[in-house]
Amino acid sequence: MKTTPTEATKNPYILMPILLLMWGSFAAVNKLLLRHLDSYQVLFYTYGIAAVSFSILFIVWWKRKPKTIWTGKSVILLMCCGVFTFLYDILYVKALEMLPAVEASMLNYLFPIFIVLFAVPMNHEKLNKYKVISIILGFAGTLLLVTKGDLASLHLTNLLGDLMAIAAAVCWGLYTNLLKKNTLDLFHSTLIITITASLLSTIGMALNSRFTVPSLPDFSYLAWISLSTHVVGFFLYYRALQYASASLVASFTYFTPFITLGLIVLMLGEKLTPVDLTAFALICLGMVYSRKVKATATG
Repeated sequence: MKTTPTEATKNPYILMPILLLMWGSFAAVNKLLLRHLDSYQVLFYTYGIAAVSFSILFIVWWKRKPKTIWTGKSVILLMCCGVFTFLYDILYVKALEMLPAVEASMLNYLFPIFIVLFAVPMNHEKLNKYKVISIILGFAGTLLLVTKGDLASLHLTNLLGDLMAIAAAVCWGLYTNLLKKNTLDLFHSTLIITITASLLSTIGMALNSRFTVPSLPDFSYLAWISLSTHVVGFFLYYRALQYASASLVASFTYFTPFITLGLIVLMLGEKLTPVDLTAFALICLGMVYSRKVKATATG
């Protein structure tokens, strides 16, 4: 049976693989950009493109959509979310500057563990056995990854880079739990968060780097990261949630780490060692148990 274009835009089995390809390319494409630009320049352009895109959409939709009531409390909350989004990106991209993309990306996938961990004090969720298991597995994988399995000599690839990748995951855990308190609609929330992060990236570049005009290939990479992560990716994810259950959409996200590592190997030529694969398996198991927490809570 032939699928019409309208049906395709409602099909999560079409939407989610496209979205996962976009999400999974983040580490590899950023690593390519860092050959010619520094982390502050990368974020200045990616957030700048996203902020301009959302501002245009906001102007176009302003007359079509019901007016949103913005309170000072909700705006401050979303600006705080924007700060944590910026911190997540700058720390993760800085980690990619210092570490192999494989190592930085695997440490970044600790974020579901920190989401679960911070949900206890921030959103008053209870600590159960699944949460404890997910935390233990995640940190076991981290320890194995950063020491390369040599616990006796504690051989680290780059301690500062490892700490930045882990700190990025911490920031995403804080951001996610803070965002749960938000009451504004998804589009306007993302607009405020993106503009806040864009302003911070501009300040960061002004203080720590310099303005430069990227080459055409680099600009195409910047546009890809910006649109896939902050703009088009947002709409695809929202669209998928409209026409599929949250559990189905969540199940697709299990494949993101595999796509990330696959693209790193293909695009950058980095190698996966047996220790990397073992650590990756432990972190992924931690992700599975963190999802088990949500399934138990909603089931």
